[in-house]
Parts: sequence; structure tokens; C-alpha cells
Amino acid sequence: MSEDKNLKTAIRDAERNYSVGRILDAARDFQTISIIFGGKKDYSSAARFAAKSGDCWVESGDPLRAAGLYESTAQYFELLSDRDKHQFYCRKALVQCIVADRRGENVGKAALARNLKRAATCQSKIDENVPVHQYYSRAGELFMSAAKDSQEKGLFDEGFDLYRSAAECYSQIKEYSSETSSLIEALICLNKVFENYLQYREEEDYKEVMKRELNLFDGTIDALLKDLELVDSLDDEILERLMLSLIMSLNVVITIGNENTRIMRLLEATGRIVRKTSGSGLKTLEKIISDYNFSSTLVREEVIRMTEKLKAF
Repeated sequence: MSEDKNLKTAIRDAERNYSVGRILDAARDFQTISIIFGGKKDYSSAARFAAKSGDCWVESGDPLRAAGLYESTAQYFELLSDRDKHQFYCRKALVQCIVADRRGENVGKAALARNLKRAATCQSKIDENVPVHQYYSRAGELFMSAAKDSQEKGLFDEGFDLYRSAAECYSQIKEYSSETSSLIEALICLNKVFENYLQYREEEDYKEVMKRELNLFDGTIDALLKDLELVDSLDDEILERLMLSLIMSLNVVITIGNENTRIMRLLEATGRIVRKTSGSGLKTLEKIISDYNFSSTLVREEVIRMTEKLKAF
């Protein structure tokens, strides 16, 4: 059977499911059909079936999924340069985002945060003059809380992604101190991932994984360095976490023999902030180093040697 025939059969089955009241099956079927048309670059059909799926999710009482499908519909109409329908489905998505946020029942923090982020995006596309600060601010808080939960469970990959999402939200509303805090925690999570990989670093399978993680590492430090230039000072708790992230990063890069100029720039940026703490920051740093479990004595000595440069900064 040809691909086109399979697709026609799938559409007929989806329509039948809807007509006999199997709304959830129809919602999933229409969503899959929309994705297939999107892959074919038939954006008109993709939009039509995404909208049908969205309608089904509304009918089944799932505004969170409805919002996602209406947003997809809007994106397809944006690709088709149909401004009226693009805005129409942005509004439909926004309404469902608000309904989902008000209900918030049995929905995880990360899902609620993504919903609020979607609401901000849709509102901005409807009218960029309408403030969306409240959406991004609350989304950032929810991402941070979800990330902390993942961190405490040892799910450091997941924690990293959630902290980066929080940072993106805070960046949108120029809350640089909160963005800095999010990025510091993201870096701590990523360092934990690295530390778990260190024992396998000589194995071929893990070398590719380490390359991917190093790209994330470099991108996170770049974002953190940019933020540190925008904040005048950090409170003691955030500064302590910054110094911990620095020590963890030094432990990783020295252990794997990676010459990383970004680490030196982060060392310098941290030193500038520590200097404003009248010496208390250096005492905190010394305690972090004394308590930290380095990968080897040689690495510990090298970290101490490098952190001596903080005094020069």
C-alpha cells in the first residue's frame, strides 16, 4: 500500500474515531497526521489537522495539550504567511494556556512552567505591547523549583535542562541576578554529570558523550560570563554557589586535561566579585576547597594553585 493510501486511511480512521466519540484516540491520530504533513512541508494540511487535534484536546478537557496544538497550528500559518489565522490560533493557544494555569491539577511544575512560557510567546505575537513579565517570572520560579527537585534526586541531566530553561525565562525579563543564579546551578548539575563520567573517560563510547557535554559546558559558561558582567554584586549564598561551581569545573577540566580558556575567564570574573566581599569570600572559597572531594591529590594541588590567582583579581 502506498504512503498516500496509508495517510488517507489514517485520516478516515481518525474521523471515524471522532464521529463515534473516541475523542482521545482522534486527538492523538490528528496530531500524528499533522506531524506527517509537516514533514512533507504541506503546511496547510498540517495546520488543519493540528487544529483538529487541538479541538479534540479541548473537548476532552486537556487545555495543556490543546494549547500546544493550537500553538503548532499558529506556527504553520506563520510559515504560510497567513497573519490573520496565525494570530487567531495564537489567541486560542493563549486562552488554553490560561485555563491550564488556573486549573493546574495533577500537572508537574515543569509542565506548568512550559505552559506559562508558551503563554508569554503567544501573547507577544498577538500584541508585543502587552506586558508578559508575570508569565516569564512565574515560569522561571517553577523551572527553578522543578530543577531543584531533580537535583536532589540526583537527576543532574534533567536538572541542568530545567535550570537553563529558568535562565532563558529570566533573560527575557532582564532579571540578571536570577538568571545568574539559574546558570550557576545549571553548571553545578553539569559538573556532576561530568564527575559521573570521569571514571569512564578512557572508554571509546564515552568520548563522544564527553564532547557533547563539553559543548554544553562551554555554552553555559559563556552565558554565565555574560551575566556576571551585568550584575554589580551577588548575595552571599549565590556567590558561594558560584565558587562551588568554579571548583567543580576546575576539578573536571584539570582531570581530563582540557585547556579551557573559559574557566580562566570565569576565575577572573569570580575574583572580581569576591574582591567586593572584604575577604569573607576567600574564606568561603578555602572552606569549599577543604571540604571538596577532588579526583586526585594532584588535581587538588593544581586547583589550589589556580585559585591563588583570585587574590590577584
